[in-house]
Amino acid sequence: MNVQELITETREVDTNLELLVISRKFLLRIAKDQRWYERSIIPTAEFLQRLRERRIDIFMLLERSWTCNIHSPQKSWAKTEDNVALLYLKSYDEWWKSICKKTRNVIRKAGREGIRTSIAEPDEKLAEGIWRIYNETPIRQERSFLLFGTDLQEVKTSLNSEQNCTYVGAYLQDELAGFMRLIHGDNIIIISQILSLKKLWNKAINNALIAKAIEVCASENVKWMLYGRMGDFSNPSLDKFKQSNGFSRFQVTRYYVPITRKGKLAIKLGLYKEAKEMLPRSMKCFSIPIYNWLSRCKIRTKLYLRPRAAD
Repeated sequence: MNVQELITETREVDTNLELLVISRKFLLRIAKDQRWYERSIIPTAEFLQRLRERRIDIFMLLERSWTCNIHSPQKSWAKTEDNVALLYLKSYDEWWKSICKKTRNVIRKAGREGIRTSIAEPDEKLAEGIWRIYNETPIRQERSFLLFGTDLQEVKTSLNSEQNCTYVGAYLQDELAGFMRLIHGDNIIIISQILSLKKLWNKAINNALIAKAIEVCASENVKWMLYGRMGDFSNPSLDKFKQSNGFSRFQVTRYYVPITRKGKLAIKLGLYKEAKEMLPRSMKCFSIPIYNWLSRCKIRTKLYLRPRAAD
């Protein structure tokens, strides 16, 4: 390796290290790339040595097999299977022809109901619209909505600090009726958030937003779009929505690279796995409705007990 190649590799390692998030599990320090759906990392010897110096026990990485396969992973690496909702896009017209007639009619319905979509500038007006949507209801998708109660200033700060993302707005007259946050990655666009006003649920706002996102993806000649997980039993109606809009379940692999002796022991004992991965399918199906019910009870109790403004 010549000097220039060494400098390039060192810079790449430094960039990869800056984007790591570190979590603790038991006595383990586990690191992963916070943008692992957006880009691929193949850990080099230098990168792993730098992790060892930072006392990282296990490094997690995702094989983005739709664009970058990991050939001949080391035997010491453990792995688990995961899934994503993925759409391969040739063109907007091809996508439009591929979805069913019912979905096309629903998208047309949004237009007839007065919904228009466009790229939204991350300004104060967008922040106020997002803030209103966040605080419309404490419960979404049958569970507590974590962003309910978000302060307007928090939304403004978030918009000002974001990079590599595009906001799509759905408008009814001058009101923001829904929005979508798109993250731009390496040959992929990721739908990281899509929300609309529940009071306008019958106007097919989310379908209109999906169509606009596909248009953005096609205009930038990006071939892949990702929309969270699919088929994990937590929200079958959302899975059906994704499927009707052309997304399909795509299996991906997560690798766990042991760095230290402690990490190697944890790999052998299976301590790297998340609790939900160890549950059998039947128990997952049983536990999700209970979790949702407890989540709703918690937020309702919190709202009931919060101090009320003086009359």
